[in-house]
Amino acid sequence: MNNVVLVGRLTKDPDIRYIPGTGTPVATFTLAIDRDYKNKDGSTTTDFIPVELMGKPAEFCANYITKGRLVGVQGNIRVDRYETPNGEKRTFTKVAARNIQALESKGSAAPNTSNDNFEAPVFEPSGVVSPSEFSAVENDDVPF
Repeated sequence: MNNVVLVGRLTKDPDIRYIPGTGTPVATFTLAIDRDYKNKDGSTTTDFIPVELMGKPAEFCANYITKGRLVGVQGNIRVDRYETPNGEKRTFTKVAARNIQALESKGSAAPNTSNDNFEAPVFEPSGVVSPSEFSAVENDDVPF
């Protein structure tokens, strides 16, 4: 199973590009995530995790998520392999995200962001069924 959930702050505004031919939006950004322990000197270590997001969540990200915002990201770990022009083989690890959610309003983000009181909408993927839409199956032919 390859599943990851991260909570962190964007280090800069997301970069958006579109895949040629299909026009699918792709947003890339880096999350800064503090480790949950302190070093001997009392400081914390921060990890910088590259994230790639495609489709409608990428458009949401480009329109509403800015540098310093606290977000939650769900996806999986991807390891890309490539070869440099010099023939060296390299690997690059990133999170291929499926969902993103802003965890704070724009006005309560880091001090260097704008101070208008705009609340970003929560991105909900289409096709999600709420528990109230399920109904019990009452069928004696069900084998369990």
